[in-house]
Amino acid sequence: MRFIGIHTAISNFLLYVLGFFLIWEWLRPMEQLTNTGNVVVFILFLLLSLVMAYLRFHPTLSGIIKIGYILFVLQYLYYGNSFFTFNWIGAFTTEVMDNFAILFDTNWPELTNMFKSLLFFILLWLMSYLIDYWLIKRRRIFTFFLLTMVYITVLDTFTPYDASIAIIRTTIIGFTAMGMLTFYRMKDKENITDRRFLALKWMAPLLFFVFASAAIAYAAPKANPIWPDPVPFIQTIGDNGGEGQGNGNGPHRVGYSVDDSRLGGDFEPDDTLMFQTEVESSHYWKVETKDTYTGKGWVQSEEAVTMNGQDFQRLEGAGDIPFVSFEEGDSVKTEAQESTVNFAQPFDYLLYPLGVTEAASSMDTTMIVETGSERISFDFPTDSYSVSYEKPEYSLSTLTSADMSGYLRENPEIAARYTQLPQNLPQRVIDLAAEITKDEDNVFAKARAIENYFSGNGFVYSQSDVAIPADDEDYVDQFLFETKIGYCDNYSTSMVVMLRSLGIPARWVKGFTEGELIKQENNRSQYEVTNNNAHSWVEAYFPGAGWVTFEPTQGFSNENTYVNDVRNEADTNTEENEQTEQEAQQQREEQQVPEEETVASDQSEEKSFGKWWNTIANFAAERWQWLVGGAVLIIAMSWILFWKRHKWLPIFYIWKYKRGKKGNDFEKAYLTLLKMLKLSGWGKQDNMTLREYAKYIDHVLKTNEMAVLTAKYEELLYKGNSQDNNWTEWKEMWERLIRKTAA
Repeated sequence: MRFIGIHTAISNFLLYVLGFFLIWEWLRPMEQLTNTGNVVVFILFLLLSLVMAYLRFHPTLSGIIKIGYILFVLQYLYYGNSFFTFNWIGAFTTEVMDNFAILFDTNWPELTNMFKSLLFFILLWLMSYLIDYWLIKRRRIFTFFLLTMVYITVLDTFTPYDASIAIIRTTIIGFTAMGMLTFYRMKDKENITDRRFLALKWMAPLLFFVFASAAIAYAAPKANPIWPDPVPFIQTIGDNGGEGQGNGNGPHRVGYSVDDSRLGGDFEPDDTLMFQTEVESSHYWKVETKDTYTGKGWVQSEEAVTMNGQDFQRLEGAGDIPFVSFEEGDSVKTEAQESTVNFAQPFDYLLYPLGVTEAASSMDTTMIVETGSERISFDFPTDSYSVSYEKPEYSLSTLTSADMSGYLRENPEIAARYTQLPQNLPQRVIDLAAEITKDEDNVFAKARAIENYFSGNGFVYSQSDVAIPADDEDYVDQFLFETKIGYCDNYSTSMVVMLRSLGIPARWVKGFTEGELIKQENNRSQYEVTNNNAHSWVEAYFPGAGWVTFEPTQGFSNENTYVNDVRNEADTNTEENEQTEQEAQQQREEQQVPEEETVASDQSEEKSFGKWWNTIANFAAERWQWLVGGAVLIIAMSWILFWKRHKWLPIFYIWKYKRGKKGNDFEKAYLTLLKMLKLSGWGKQDNMTLREYAKYIDHVLKTNEMAVLTAKYEELLYKGNSQDNNWTEWKEMWERLIRKTAA
């Protein structure tokens, strides 16, 4: 018996030691990450608490000693007088009461350092109690071990604290403690009496494997990080939120600039208001296009410069814009719309949507239309104007059947300008474009495949920690294969280059996004556009249609509308066959049975009905109160379920669609999402396109996932074969959005 007592005391002592070191890992980062001094007093308090728990002090005595230690330390650190004079008690009591008032007033930054130290002592008191409860009474430590590991790894990832050694220490301590506790749980469960060296036979291999695994893991070669360091991002959190243009010479402020010859580098966000707009439907605002990629950025070709010098127009305050955005014919249906712009400060350039036809300035100024870059400037800065434009609706049959090679042979000037690539473009960029589009059978599908490529595959949207290519590096190659970190310039330039490598004419477009929606009234929407909304995107040319916009940047969605104007003949035949079968079935049901069989059947049914009716009547007469109460309860429950259906229907739909993998499952899930959004009060207005609606939902729910799912839905729509599409990668986005409808 004496051996059993000694063995138990030793094992408990070891467990307390391991628990102490686990809590110590929580205290180690304090001196580096906070302004906390004298951390040793907290460590001593923790050690004192665990020693008293191990020695099984009476709770009253233990509490008195802990309170005395806390008061002594607080008096020594913050009041300075002798502890036994008790002159400090009045000031201490007053400060505690004042801090409690601040605490309940939720004005936490005003708490004094003394009160913060008091709260931390109380926290350590609770942690020491939990360690005693988990280790000795419950014989479990996994939860606290996991929390400790999460705590130090989060600090290592998002703060300057280096937890490399702390992770190793915590792993060794945690697995050793869990191994010991497993042994004691098994021993207690099987009622095994203590035998000499029994614990040693268990602990020796346990310690060997724990330390050997840790040593091998420490000595093994480590892979380089595949994620960017998040600390710079965290330092700028709250400032991020826009796109920018610039020359890449170190950090520069987001906004519109003219020089794009050297792209890359970080941006400092700028939420300065640029202009307000009133539009019938949201759209991007173009300023200019550029056609020559140098490997470092964008410039205008000699052809464009010549056009600017010889072929430009001057419009005195108003006039038709000579840009040709779409080809004539039925391939692009357009709707005439109008937008107005009001600048916060007079601006030098006219911003316009794709398909612009006319512009009118509110001031007596001349507009200089440069056809080469499609840039329109004012000879004197203006503060407001209006533009008329044709909103396009593209024919999918035209886009997917475009004969690009034949068109380029007949139009060599287009090929020269808009399929230009630098001679030293790395071959792997061209190979990547071919790999992405190898399964696509038309040029439009190839373009959409490249557009969607950037939504995954390890790419990260960020305005910070963005590389600038060296003299021997290509801007696109560096982004696609080395960093995969960037903003709109990286994404849009990479897509243009890959499109051109496939023989698809494309150009780089600069301007602004639609901005932030501030008001909707009478089918008109008002937006505010800041410097953060400066943006770049892609336009590609398709024979028979014209220029089509593409949006490869993460978090942004394509504004285009596509019409599937090809009706599948097989589907038509199927519908006709189904209709014929339904009519035949209805006729069969309406046919009368022979009269004799009908009479016999009626008599039999009448007897059966009478028997059952008597039984039901007797049951109802005896228990009518319960039946009425049950009916009322069912009606009330049904009404509550119907009234709160937006709360529970998302759970049902998640269960229903989460197992699906094919594209048709995604289509049904997406349509269900639209239904739930409408049920939650965020329904789509009749005058809104699907992309506008997605933008609206993303704005309301503070996300960008609705736009991504909408783009995926449109992709399935134009490809026309949803069975071959796996939507596993989109489930999490869809689930997060449909859960928000129940909020």
